[in-house]
Amino acid sequence: MGRSLKILSLFLISISLILGASGTVHAKKKKIPKKPKYVGAVKCNGSCHDPYYQAWKDSPHGNTYELLKPGVRKEAKERVKLDPEKDYTTTPLCLRCHTTGYKQRGGFKPAGSKNKKGKDTSTKIDPEEPNKEQVGCEMCHSVAGGSQFRIVMKNTKGDFKKAETEKYGQRWDYANVCTRCHTHPNTPFKPEVHDKYKFNFEERKKKVHPTEKYWNEDNEDQKLEKIKDRNKEVAQSEKTPLVIEDFKVKKGKLRFKKGTKPYNKKKKTFNYKK
Repeated sequence: MGRSLKILSLFLISISLILGASGTVHAKKKKIPKKPKYVGAVKCNGSCHDPYYQAWKDSPHGNTYELLKPGVRKEAKERVKLDPEKDYTTTPLCLRCHTTGYKQRGGFKPAGSKNKKGKDTSTKIDPEEPNKEQVGCEMCHSVAGGSQFRIVMKNTKGDFKKAETEKYGQRWDYANVCTRCHTHPNTPFKPEVHDKYKFNFEERKKKVHPTEKYWNEDNEDQKLEKIKDRNKEVAQSEKTPLVIEDFKVKKGKLRFKKGTKPYNKKKKTFNYKK
């Protein structure tokens, strides 16, 4: 009996040590990835920015991929001389501005994408949970994806300075980055075609995160408590906006024009407008 109790005691001590060690591991700060990449809007959902994700999901940005499908927005497509019955979900020029991170590390890959070994690498699409197939958070808030600065946000529990995330690619020049697509020379939706295509940043941003109706008792703790303090700070990208990617399609593939990317992955530096 005594031997059995001794074995049981040792077993319980071992369990407590394992659980204690496990708690210590979870308490440690997560390691920041070495390279930035796109991770998708779903990463912002759940315990971090759920109301913002839900508001985005119902916003125009959360439904951009749908516009590329046959028969959708027929009148608008005819107005700019696009074929309303054509499937544009694999058209490179369209995907750059209708999805997240297309042709960049971790970004959206259309149906039919394969690696060198012939394995299907296309982005999985869940109709109930939009992600990289729409214009997600990272298209406005990052220069090359949010894999790095989202860890800073998690490690600090939202108590960070603008400079702390900006050095990992978070951008604050929102009015500037929106011009990447809304006023790009190759967009067919130009103001001369219809007045509705005139781009007004202040008006458009109201449609991005109308979060008011998405707050509830379960996500009340996700409110951005430090946002007022951060609004008093001036980030580098607010003083000097980043350059905007320019792109073209060559031989059926989208190519970024040299020197127009806001992040130089070889030098690990940011490119600001002069």
